[in-house]
Amino acid sequence: MKPDILDILISFSSFSIFGWMLEVSYRSLRNKRFVNPGLLKGPYLILYGAGALMLMGSVYLLQGSHLATKALVYLAITTGLELVSGFMAQYFFQVRLWDYSDQRFNYKGYICLKFSVYFLLLAFAFEYLVLPIYQDILIRVSPAVKGLFAGVTVSAILADFLMVSVKRFLSVTSGDEAMMETEFIKTARPLLEHPGVARLSQCEHHRGKTRLEHVKEVAYLSFLWGKRFSLDCDSIVRGALLHDLFYYDWLREGPRLHGFRHHNIALKNARTITSLSQKEEDIIKRHMWPLTVIPPRYVESLIVSLVDTFCCARDYACLKKHDKTAKATAVFVGYGHVEAVWQSNPQACPQGTDRL
Repeated sequence: MKPDILDILISFSSFSIFGWMLEVSYRSLRNKRFVNPGLLKGPYLILYGAGALMLMGSVYLLQGSHLATKALVYLAITTGLELVSGFMAQYFFQVRLWDYSDQRFNYKGYICLKFSVYFLLLAFAFEYLVLPIYQDILIRVSPAVKGLFAGVTVSAILADFLMVSVKRFLSVTSGDEAMMETEFIKTARPLLEHPGVARLSQCEHHRGKTRLEHVKEVAYLSFLWGKRFSLDCDSIVRGALLHDLFYYDWLREGPRLHGFRHHNIALKNARTITSLSQKEEDIIKRHMWPLTVIPPRYVESLIVSLVDTFCCARDYACLKKHDKTAKATAVFVGYGHVEAVWQSNPQACPQGTDRL
């Protein structure tokens, strides 16, 4: 069977979940307690989803091939994928998902002969036992059900991966955090003190979160990304704080097609309270891209747009109105905390700016 894109997505989702169930069963029985394996929070392991897709492609291409040829290909796929995944988790996320250092014939703890043989046997079981049954079931499922299942699961996996990636990538030491905190406050304070911006605290925005909380969260996370990439962080903070500068309840009132129009309203309002650079104007105008059609002109604008989309998705995807990350960010950039820092170190946060 030659799958289409919908079959590929649903297969990736299904085997990511099945792989998680397999790993949970094995590790929990081995440790005599429940163990949730993997980097992500949800019940899926993308290593198994990716491996299943690669094996499905190999089964299709190797039809009629000798058993030894299949064994070599399956061994290369399973062991290679395990090696690459283990290395990437360690290098990019500083997480050791498994460690075979206590096993004989291992390579840096990422792979070992024993588990390579186990995964080779699983690959043959996948081809001859699992795949025929799975393909028979897949044919019987309607496209609508496929689309719904694939859409929900792939979206959840992607959102989970993005949240974990952002958290890991933006993690800083306590010393760096204090320095970044001071720098962020110095830039954000003049705008946060302006009545036009402070008024956003009275506007409901996403699931009980005020518009002021939202723009501060976007500004701070965008600021961290800007620091990572050595970008213009002053423009990022100022543009992000002003990107939703409107005062109506967008769910119940305001102009029609709010998503396509409110960036222009925010820009108009922002011009009345401060002078703006071209980059800051672009951040405000393009923060709804791709709804704005014309893409951002600056990397800083793209960063704010992506972070804004991420924050909105997280606000509505979380079962709780404020998850731990959002709470931590709100406390960190909260006005009360800002006041405490100003009082303890007034020189770090100047009282005025010629741009207001």
